[in-house]
Amino acid sequence: MALSLREYRARIKSTESMKKITRAMELIAASRIIKAQQRAQAAAPYARELTRAVSAVATFSNVDHPLTTEPEDPKRAAVLIVTSDRGLAGAYSSSVLKEAERLIEKLKGEGKDVHVYVSGRKGEAYFKF
Repeated sequence: MALSLREYRARIKSTESMKKITRAMELIAASRIIKAQQRAQAAAPYARELTRAVSAVATFSNVDHPLTTEPEDPKRAAVLIVTSDRGLAGAYSSSVLKEAERLIEKLKGEGKDVHVYVSGRKGEAYFKF
């Protein structure tokens, strides 16, 4: 059944409108990514110095503390999973969840007690299901 010319024009207009909205969302996401990358780069020197200081304390101290020594045969493992809350990050969240499942199975195969910590609504919903 053929559509009238008016219906075709309405569909074309609707599609063009959705295209503009999607493009605007892409531009906003790109600018947010750039800002996040700039903040991460600005914090890099502080992270390096903090890592260097903690390494120096751990290396040159003669204190036998659980945080400065690695256990011979660890029996527990923690897995931190960071997913998105919402938005256009579906591929990211699904990739993270697949990799987390692989890691958890690997750790369980090694006989470790695995504790899972999840951040983000997508990950929480996945593990609740």
